[in-house]
Amino acid sequence: MSQIVDETPGTTAAVGTENPFPGLRPFKIEESHLFFGREGQSDEVLLKLSKSRFVGVIGPSGSGKSSFIYCGVLPILYGGFLTDASPNWEVIVTRPGSGPIDNLAESLLKTAKDYNLADTEDKKIKRTIVSTLLRSSSLGLVEAIQQSRRSADVNYLVLVDQFEELFRFKDSTDPNSVNESLAFINLLMEAVNYEDSPIYVAITMRSDFIGDCAQFPELTRKINDSHYLIPQMTREQKRRAIEGPVAVGNANIAPRLVQQLLNDLGDNPDQLPILQHALMRTWSYWSRYKDYEGELVDLKHYEAIGTMSEALSMHANEAFDELDEDQQRICEIMFKAITEKRGENFGIRRPTRLNEIASIADVSENDVIAVIEKFREPGRSLLTPSHGTPLHSRSMIDISHESLMRIWVRLKNWVDDEADAVQMYLRLAEAAAMYQVGKAGLWRPPDLQLALNWQAKHKPTLVWGQRYNPAFERTIIFLEYSKKEFETEQRIKELEQKRKLERARTTAIVFGVLMVIALLFLVFAFVQQAEAKRQEALAKTNADAAIAQKA
Repeated sequence: MSQIVDETPGTTAAVGTENPFPGLRPFKIEESHLFFGREGQSDEVLLKLSKSRFVGVIGPSGSGKSSFIYCGVLPILYGGFLTDASPNWEVIVTRPGSGPIDNLAESLLKTAKDYNLADTEDKKIKRTIVSTLLRSSSLGLVEAIQQSRRSADVNYLVLVDQFEELFRFKDSTDPNSVNESLAFINLLMEAVNYEDSPIYVAITMRSDFIGDCAQFPELTRKINDSHYLIPQMTREQKRRAIEGPVAVGNANIAPRLVQQLLNDLGDNPDQLPILQHALMRTWSYWSRYKDYEGELVDLKHYEAIGTMSEALSMHANEAFDELDEDQQRICEIMFKAITEKRGENFGIRRPTRLNEIASIADVSENDVIAVIEKFREPGRSLLTPSHGTPLHSRSMIDISHESLMRIWVRLKNWVDDEADAVQMYLRLAEAAAMYQVGKAGLWRPPDLQLALNWQAKHKPTLVWGQRYNPAFERTIIFLEYSKKEFETEQRIKELEQKRKLERARTTAIVFGVLMVIALLFLVFAFVQQAEAKRQEALAKTNADAAIAQKA
């Protein structure tokens, strides 16, 4: 019996020694002894899987679908529950992400015993071969499993966790993306329908994406025939989920704290990961600061970590504050890359490869890894892959749960800021496309100034831009050309203004000189007039004197 489980953060809790709560991440199969509250629900899932070789486990975000599969269904499956099938199982866990077929190929390769021993180049070649086989026909998955099958009595369960990623990352404007989604679904459906190969398929999917399945008729039929809508936990089940792990950890919890936790949890299933995180933090605080051996896990420990309303935000801020200034910038870019805002108050995860994050931030991969390690240290389950899992260029970096986007105030602000940046970029890209075909002009203020402010603040890179619109170079050229043309127009206007000013100054000087000359002529005229009057008076005086002498 062998297994492959997805890479999720956190440490395995050994009985009585480690923290028995996983935090935000799902439980792992080896933590089934810590999984309480859904006893007896796995049988129905396995009956549906046995009957149809397919089952869809569907529920709202945070309802514990992945944990239920790993710790509720798989242990019973390995125990030989399916009596009409061999008790020997290979479980292949995959997530669609942005490349569902490539990710499936990677998961298939991990079943090979020598895969982890192979060097990087050999792994790349094998991955290419399997990806090509999967794309060759709708029976590619059947053929790939048959080629790697080591025993005739082994059954295969292909578990597609977070199946909604197939729709979240599909670009409806990209024919290749649409075709890959269809090809991926056809691989699964053909494997289930292929009678001569014991391949079973299980998917976990958020219920708000169920409508997206309608565009695939065969998938729709399978889900209609065999799905399990995961029920909301009752108050008593939630109580067992709180008290059970504490008992496994050889401790006791105060009844008043249990009541407070249940009241804070309410009826919202999306709060279950928040509860697990708060319990993980409470346990850590209690184990470190308890006053005496045997002290109950109590309200004071719960309140010290910020309760369910603040614990997650406080925990994330602790990690952020441990980074230096440059790392904090990388951290902001990383979280913006792996999250996405949909609608006014709706955020989703966007797992992104490590090398892509490094390109967006324009830093080395090691710089990004140093930041990631702070958020996936033991006791911090804020990012995946899990602590201890080696990181490489193709590692998919993801937040543990969407609730981080709701609770961590700093991340909420980052998500909003990124959404505004994307909106400006898309507006600019559309304007560039319209300008190219002659249907719009270059940008002018105030739009141009807003776009230049956006460019200066966010410093967009090619990799960042192509996540949202492939024509990044055209868009930036359009912005730069708009800026250049506007600056040229401004220089021409300034030059023209200067010429006008020079002409005005020259005119003023000429008029000033003329005025001075006119004033001089006026003064001269006054002088001449005065002299004339003086001469006239003198003549009159002389005449009077002559007359007087004659008399």
